[in-house]
Amino acid sequence: MSLPVITIEVMFNGVSWTDVTSWGKHGISTRRGSSRVESPIIRYEAGTATVTLNNSDRRFDPTNLAGPYVGSGKSQVTPMRPIRIRATWASTTYDIFRGFVDIWDVDWVADIYSEVTVRATDGFKVLRNKKRAAVTPVGAGEDSGARVTRILNSAGWPAGDRVIATGSSTLQATTLEGDALSELQATAESEIGELYIDGAGRVVFRSRSALLLDSRSTTVQATFGNPPTAAAPFETRLNTDDATFYNEVRAQRTGGAEFVTGDAASQAELLTRTFQASSLLLTSDTEVQSYAGWILYVSKDPEVRFDSIVIHAHADPANLFPQVLAREIGDRIQIVRRPPGGGAAITREVFIRGISHQTSGATWFTTWALQSATKYGSFFALDHPVLGLLDQNALGF
Repeated sequence: MSLPVITIEVMFNGVSWTDVTSWGKHGISTRRGSSRVESPIIRYEAGTATVTLNNSDRRFDPTNLAGPYVGSGKSQVTPMRPIRIRATWASTTYDIFRGFVDIWDVDWVADIYSEVTVRATDGFKVLRNKKRAAVTPVGAGEDSGARVTRILNSAGWPAGDRVIATGSSTLQATTLEGDALSELQATAESEIGELYIDGAGRVVFRSRSALLLDSRSTTVQATFGNPPTAAAPFETRLNTDDATFYNEVRAQRTGGAEFVTGDAASQAELLTRTFQASSLLLTSDTEVQSYAGWILYVSKDPEVRFDSIVIHAHADPANLFPQVLAREIGDRIQIVRRPPGGGAAITREVFIRGISHQTSGATWFTTWALQSATKYGSFFALDHPVLGLLDQNALGF
């Protein structure tokens, strides 16, 4: 059984990557995006990675000043060193994780063996730790993508490590005060957009229209569970909880009035469950009203949904590795599940919202956190040939 070739690299000297793959032990563990979707507004978490390295020659021991990673008499085995993990399959190399070392956790087995566990966090950690002093308010009326760019510039984030779309909403002015990550997340949540770090370590911002117009989100990129006779090297979890169910929405922008909307039929049947959104950065109460309507539309009905899938990629390498390595947050996939007992298959389209990899010498498990895509595909989008039909599509904004 063949697995992708994993490469682990650390930038000890701040300039060039050093390959430490030869000292790798026990595979890798990475996670980025959302661990579980529990709201119509998804706040993506900081990505993390864990690798274990053989330290028998003390090369990764920060007290060893005779080791290979020393500069100007000081150990370069320190926190905040850039680290990246990549995987190569069928001559294509995929970015799995890029971030910054949190800790070199050295462990000894008596006096005969040593290994170090390296834990790392992606760029969200850097943006969270970047505190900024207030400036004269700027950026009134700029779109949310321009605001993301402004915030990243204020934090000194490299221009080459970002993929920023034009936003669909315009925002109030900002003083750029406080930590950069909190303001980035507030911007994305006001947009109902996506803000995450990709496998290459880039800050990615997608507007809310991406789910309606971008092909990777509107068209199924992969189907799991077909044909019926095929082996199914994956596990799915069918969920019926109330995590994404809200039949009343209260929304308010900074300096504006609160707007309340709800679904009376849903409330009469299932009581009232309220989603609260305050301190939105939007520029008009009209847009706040549209915001609330969007949230209500996608949330007012409880859903039976797949909330995660665990793929045993090693069980079908040729077909599954190109999928688990290439898929990204926001991609649309389809799951077909035929439960024991017969009857019709359960078929759902979902968006990937979190990506985790767990590998060993013989296995590769990829877990995707999922969001139902059922309601995304029926919004009205002006001048769109399919989504632009009045009286047939819910109103987007």
